[in-house]
Amino acid sequence: MRVIAGEFKGRRLKAPEGMGTRPTIDRVKESVVSSIYSARGGLDDAVVLDAFAGSGGLGIECLSRGAKTALFYEYDRKAQRALRENIDMLKLQAGRARIVQSDVLKRPPTVVAMPFDVVLLDPPYAYDLQVIVDFLRTLRDAKALADGAIVSYEHDSSCALAPVLERSGLDMDILTTKRFGGTTIDICRIACPDEEE
Repeated sequence: MRVIAGEFKGRRLKAPEGMGTRPTIDRVKESVVSSIYSARGGLDDAVVLDAFAGSGGLGIECLSRGAKTALFYEYDRKAQRALRENIDMLKLQAGRARIVQSDVLKRPPTVVAMPFDVVLLDPPYAYDLQVIVDFLRTLRDAKALADGAIVSYEHDSSCALAPVLERSGLDMDILTTKRFGGTTIDICRIACPDEEE
């Protein structure tokens, strides 16, 4: 597993031991981050939430391509150890990369200094899509999401996100859908209500 492009291009990243996490393979990571880059018009100065970080491959890729800062949520201790080693190896300072060892769904980052421009959702287990949509609504309602934030959500191809969004009323558009075997990745844009509303 390596960084594909940008400041840290070619640097090899550690993966956690065991099967508790699934590191995103390079070709999938390249496709996801390139889609986010295109949808946002670049990653310069982006504030990123890597919500199920694992060893941090996706969030680190965003930092390598110009993101300002990334908040990594990871509950598993082995994965967190690999994530910390990767951040230390790349000499990322606390201002650019911060790790929270917690369940992001139980303790979402609703109080933030800067709203997230990019949210990376690659959960290690199959959550009900409604749980993820509710999590995003919580962030939006807390004004923890920038208007037009880009969301990448990796899930099982047997589930479709669009019908869940229609029922939920969450103002989020699916920009593109990519399939890799039994895995689907939806790249979305979420709109936040005006503060005056």
